[in-house]
Amino acid sequence: MPMPESGPNFFSPVTAANPQPELLEERRAWVKNDRDVKMDIFLSVADEIKLEVFEVGPPLPPSAMTAKEMMEALDERFQTFRFRDYHHVFCHFLNLHIDQYPSLEAFNAEFRATLEDLVDHGYPLDNIQACSAYFSKLRCTQNPWVAKKLQ
Repeated sequence: MPMPESGPNFFSPVTAANPQPELLEERRAWVKNDRDVKMDIFLSVADEIKLEVFEVGPPLPPSAMTAKEMMEALDERFQTFRFRDYHHVFCHFLNLHIDQYPSLEAFNAEFRATLEDLVDHGYPLDNIQACSAYFSKLRCTQNPWVAKKLQ
């Protein structure tokens, strides 16, 4: 990258005729990339978060912020997600299957306990997610062995 030319100084206050077009092009490219990243960030969050964190709603991201400032604002608002702290419970939840339990009641008790563990770690499932997960885990009831166990 070329060094900027020196401008006027005390001894020769003559301005350069060349406004250094390379730097202008570099700045334009940076602004375009920043705008693209800002839009990606903005479109990836819910409308409520857009209003709460950025204080603007759709369709355009905040003009007064750079992409880096948007990320910093999100980091300030939301704590850093530490998957390691919650990994064991989450893996247990993913591997929870009805055919591992002697009865539907035992499965339901373990399912509820696992949901409570997720809440304890600060990352609960909402009702829609919990119901969806529950019903997807019941799909294995189409297995004749499981259907017989549940009777």
